[in-house]
Amino acid sequence: MSIEEIYNTRKEDPIWNTSYPLSPDQWAKFRIDQTLPFNQEKELSFYIHIPFCRQLCSFCEYTRMICPNEKQQYQYLRTLDNDVSNFVSNHPDIILRGFDIGGGTPTSLSEGNFYYLLQIFREALDWIDVSSDFEPSIEGTFDTLSDKKLELIAASGIHRLSLGIQSTDKQVMYHHHRHNNDLDEMQRWIGTAISKGIEKVNLDLMYGLKGQTSYTIDMDLAAISELHPQQVTLYELRTNMITSKNVPSKSILFEQYSQYYNGLIALGYKARFGENAFSMDERDRGLSSYLRSRMLEGVSYKGFGISAQSMSKAGICYNVGKGEMDIRELINLPTYEGGYTYLLPKEELAAKYIAISAYNGSFSLKHLSNILGKDARNIYKDIIDFCLLNQLLQLSNDELTVTRKGFEHVGAVFSLFYPKQ
Repeated sequence: MSIEEIYNTRKEDPIWNTSYPLSPDQWAKFRIDQTLPFNQEKELSFYIHIPFCRQLCSFCEYTRMICPNEKQQYQYLRTLDNDVSNFVSNHPDIILRGFDIGGGTPTSLSEGNFYYLLQIFREALDWIDVSSDFEPSIEGTFDTLSDKKLELIAASGIHRLSLGIQSTDKQVMYHHHRHNNDLDEMQRWIGTAISKGIEKVNLDLMYGLKGQTSYTIDMDLAAISELHPQQVTLYELRTNMITSKNVPSKSILFEQYSQYYNGLIALGYKARFGENAFSMDERDRGLSSYLRSRMLEGVSYKGFGISAQSMSKAGICYNVGKGEMDIRELINLPTYEGGYTYLLPKEELAAKYIAISAYNGSFSLKHLSNILGKDARNIYKDIIDFCLLNQLLQLSNDELTVTRKGFEHVGAVFSLFYPKQ
């Protein structure tokens, strides 16, 4: 098929989005029974996955479970501590670009175990140097915060807190097995977080959720106007290689994103159409340094915890638990390393970088060329020419950025750069 025919067959298919690979079997031939090497890395970012939540939301695509008792929480953190310590002691010369703690819901831990989690974070930083733009971040939900946890976050040196609300409409959240705090409670917690020394609060919203309408989106925008977080991140409901969801049509997704985008820009947030991160300060792009380095520069990352993903210049690995429906038996393992490791051809690594960058609506040809070891403009010339001619992408310096026209079918656009399926 021609490039145009491939694009047209993918435009309305929900499987073509920002998820890559499309199925676990796609990389089966690249799997090895070894740990993923990081010996080529001078810079790296860390991610810790806490798979515990107070509520299990139906839209979530990540490995998680209802938060267990304090003893099991501690067991998980003890294994996590060993894994982080072992890796850091064997890679003391790297420069750390970012460090995000997510999940799941890290703030669902008890206060004592939450202190232990942040101790793991601090001790890791004692071993290695960090970059000048290092800005760590932690995720949470309003209903799992406490004054003590906010104090511990700020004291640890983490000054960015990302809180998931997804939608402020109670009926929309009911459809997805989720309950949110009332607006006045959210406002109180944001004020408390700032007063404790947390400099940036990010709120996560989603579009494509069951029950969402133009009215509920307007209510979300009114809530953002009242809460006034420094940053807002907007996620699209999507299907991926693990979970298949009833996703709205591309035109509905485009309309909902556009409504959020226009509303957030009117409130003073800065973003390019097609980005999913909005900020009152355009210099930080609305992202932690982990996400900035990963999405914008293709910096490798190491994930810790059950099902966490890692990427190096050699390939990708997923810790134990990826795709498992019941993770309770995995908590007691002595390590979460050693799940699935794939040594990937450069073309597959390039596709993964493009898929990650698609969240931001753009990718760098310079970084893509570095991954490939060849000039990406030559390798993808026909695809680039097609996308430019049809005004799906625009080129500025070395960056390809999705246009408004291209964003309606952004998955189909970026997937043209994946290896032939």
